[in-house]
Amino acid sequence: MSWPRTAEYRPDNRAVTPFFRIFGHHRPQPAGDVRRMAEGQGLHRGEWKFLSRFVPLVLGAFLFDFLWRVGGFWGAVAGLLPGLFALLHLIAFGLGGKNPGIQWARWEFVLTLWSVWLLVFSGGSGVTWAAGLWVLFFLLNFLCNAALTWKVFMSMPPFLNGRFRFFLALAAHVPAFVLLLRYGMPGLLLGLAPIGIIWCCGTFLPNARLFGPMVSRVEGEGALITIDDGPHPEDTPAILDLLDARGAKAVFFVIGKNVKAYPELAREIVRRGHEIANHTMTHPAGSFWAAGAVRTRREITECSRVIEEVTGVKPRWFRAPVGHRNWFTHPVCKDLGMEVVAWNRRAFDTVRSDVAGIVQCLTQGVRDGDILLLHEGTKTGVGVLDGVLEELGKEE
Repeated sequence: MSWPRTAEYRPDNRAVTPFFRIFGHHRPQPAGDVRRMAEGQGLHRGEWKFLSRFVPLVLGAFLFDFLWRVGGFWGAVAGLLPGLFALLHLIAFGLGGKNPGIQWARWEFVLTLWSVWLLVFSGGSGVTWAAGLWVLFFLLNFLCNAALTWKVFMSMPPFLNGRFRFFLALAAHVPAFVLLLRYGMPGLLLGLAPIGIIWCCGTFLPNARLFGPMVSRVEGEGALITIDDGPHPEDTPAILDLLDARGAKAVFFVIGKNVKAYPELAREIVRRGHEIANHTMTHPAGSFWAAGAVRTRREITECSRVIEEVTGVKPRWFRAPVGHRNWFTHPVCKDLGMEVVAWNRRAFDTVRSDVAGIVQCLTQGVRDGDILLLHEGTKTGVGVLDGVLEELGKEE
């Protein structure tokens, strides 16, 4: 198995499978690979030669078995070569990825599913030897990946390591798979229930620390105002003027695509002495909670990159869309030197329209160190901030 990884864990022998990363040794760099190496896309030549033979062999066995079941022996013989040629090209395009590691992970997933089905559920076949070879190679890679994971685990707290989280998530599903084989769907549901409960609590409870540390209070006097979803062409200037008039400071959790659209507003936030922080590149509110490692890293890193390019400031705080972190949020933020920030006072100002009620929910009984969650780009955004600043002024 081969999972996406950050640059600091990328092996210098250029292999994508854990087996060759450990046993592939260090090969001289071919001159023709200089450009690909610069792009981080180089391949281990020994691994490439092995996989370019082994994968077609297993695919050929799969295709031969399928054609035999459909058209008999001679149909399988006649259709094997043209079918394999077409299948290799179709799957290559269908399972392509932006880098060799991702592409290999997809190939491995598909062929492992077929091999397990053939060995466990099909009732036998003349090509079970191919499925057995593939499962053996999968298990070797699994053990090698466990060794690599343990090596990284020893040098970093496990809850902050993405590779360890992949391994842990996979291992957590093994009992569910065993229960599926033993008891069918009821067993599968029984095995998945604890995983689902833990996942939901870690994802949807704003201050839950199941996935990693969370900032839900701050030091010092007064409450911290945080404003999400900017910059906004109408609200941001008005909000900045309100804050200046009251002599208040806030943290703006901005969306990367909005920063690209309104760079001057992002620079103005920083110029007026406020903190600018990461709120993902595209704000996928309905799906970030289920994002995988690659998409999570892309959303967070691209937003930080845009913020730094536009303002010259490297964000130190991150807040997930709607506060819904996923399993891979903390490892990415750790790599980028950011803390994950939640809140402890909110009033659902994105769906409510009663400004007075929103302000009351945010400020009633407010204490030093509370983190208030507000939004811009809503019908009530500017009015809510005005009311909050007024109420906080009274508290002083």
